[in-house]
Amino acid sequence: MHDDLQAAIESLVEEYDRQVREVHEAHARLSEVTATVSDGDVTVTAGPQGRIDEIVFHPRVYGRLSPTELARAVKEQIARAQAEVAERSQEIMAPLMPEGLDAEDPAGGAFDLGALLPDPPVRPASGRHGREGRR
Repeated sequence: MHDDLQAAIESLVEEYDRQVREVHEAHARLSEVTATVSDGDVTVTAGPQGRIDEIVFHPRVYGRLSPTELARAVKEQIARAQAEVAERSQEIMAPLMPEGLDAEDPAGGAFDLGALLPDPPVRPASGRHGREGRR
């Protein structure tokens, strides 16, 4: 009976450790998500959480577009790049999301990844009085 309990506890601890690893791996992958989009005139690169890392204008854009059109093109490419980052982030998070929780929330950056971690298992105390080294 004691061996069965010990095996069950070890199994729970292993499962907990696996889930913690998966969350940390997802967090690392989220920190590397980027997307680059272009309409030929404006190229935008967005990084993690939609941060804009780079905007590049094709040389012909200044003579071809009015300032208003250029501003609109920049905004459109930013939105596309951020949407692509959000979609990729959701794909990374989806397998980790508990049932009923939307993967869209973490992609927005306002979500605490720690909330995905299960509660740590209660590890059995060792030693005669429940704590090592205490008598």
